[in-house]
Order: sequence, then structure tokens, then C-alpha cells
Amino acid sequence: MKTNKKKIWIGCGVFCVLSVLLSSWYAVGYNDSRLVISMDFKDYVFDRKDLPMIVSISLTCVYLVALSVMLFIHAGKRKRQVEETGVTRKINPKLGCLGVLGLLGFAGFWTYPVDGTVFPFAFFLFFGFFGFYYEGKMSGTFMDERFRENIACAKLKAYKITFGVMLIALIILCQGKLFGNLEYTLIASIITLSLALALGIFLSEYLLYRYDHDDQAEESEE
Repeated sequence: MKTNKKKIWIGCGVFCVLSVLLSSWYAVGYNDSRLVISMDFKDYVFDRKDLPMIVSISLTCVYLVALSVMLFIHAGKRKRQVEETGVTRKINPKLGCLGVLGLLGFAGFWTYPVDGTVFPFAFFLFFGFFGFYYEGKMSGTFMDERFRENIACAKLKAYKITFGVMLIALIILCQGKLFGNLEYTLIASIITLSLALALGIFLSEYLLYRYDHDDQAEESEE
């Protein structure tokens, strides 16, 4: 991805965060905290003062969806290049900062009491982007037989841990309603699944980095 495009995406993300913060401040100070605190949407009547919150939240959701699609497409292109050249893709370790987007998952604790929306909890998945830091550290590495074996080992261990966490969570959540509420069970399931997948994404890169550096350390000692 070109530097200019990266700056545009980062700038858009910062703009969305600032717009949500400013619209929340406006709603609390000048609109009786509408759409910020819990309210009954059965009796909701639109007010033009609600527009800042509605627009900022909508823009943030659109941005996150667009970012996810862009990263998925970009990853596909990079994967094909890696297979053709035999060299790991080159990315900036600073992309690991995108993992901060996982904090948006906490928005679910606000949207659920307001209107029962639970999908923001899925944003915890973005914590997996912290793995970009370790992938960036290995940019441009030639994938010899040893490196490919490390990739397989790292992915296998990451998958085992991920599915182990998911299995334990599934067993616990299947015992019955969490706190006597089926909706709480659904929320816990979404959070657990998102965090487990994020952990798997992160570990696959982190473990590969550790395995590769351990092998290099052993070779230097010999």
C-alpha cells in the first residue's frame, strides 16, 4: 500500500474518532445526552440535534467496514506476490498500531443498553492487528525450508490455542443462560469469539517471529 493511501486511511480513522468524541460532547452538553445514555427507542422522536451523533456513528461504521474490506483485498494481493517471489511481503511495523481499533469493541457496552445493538462487540477482533508489528519485523525475509517449517509450526500452535479457548468458552456458555439472561450469553459469545480469533491472528505472527529469531540465535552460537 502506498504511503499516501496509508496516510489517508489513518487520517480518516482519526477523523471518525474525533467526530464521535465531539458529537458525544455536544450531545451531553447541549442535547440532554440523547443517544449517549440509555433511552427507550420505542418512543424516540427524531430531533435535528441528534444529527451529529447519528452522522458520526454512521461514518465510523462505514469506515470500519471499508477498512476491513481493503485489508482483506490487500492481503490477497500480497499473498499472491509472496507465492510468486518466495519472499515475505513488506509492511511497516507501525501498522501494528491498527490493533488499537480493537478498543472500539467497548462501544458495544454503550450501544447495547441504548438500543440493544450487539455487533460493535465484534470489533474486538481488530486487536489481532497488533500482529502486523511482528510481521513487519520480518518483511522481505526469504522463505527457505526452515522458515516455511516455522510458519507451519506457528500457525499450528496458534490454531490449537485459539480453538482451545473457543472450546472452553463454548462448554461454559452452553451450561445455561449467563446471569439468567440469554442476551448476555449472546454478548459473551460474540466477545469470546472475537477475542479468540484476534488472539489466533496475533499469535501466528508473534510465534513465527520468535521461532525465526530463536533459530538465528542458535545458528550464531554454533
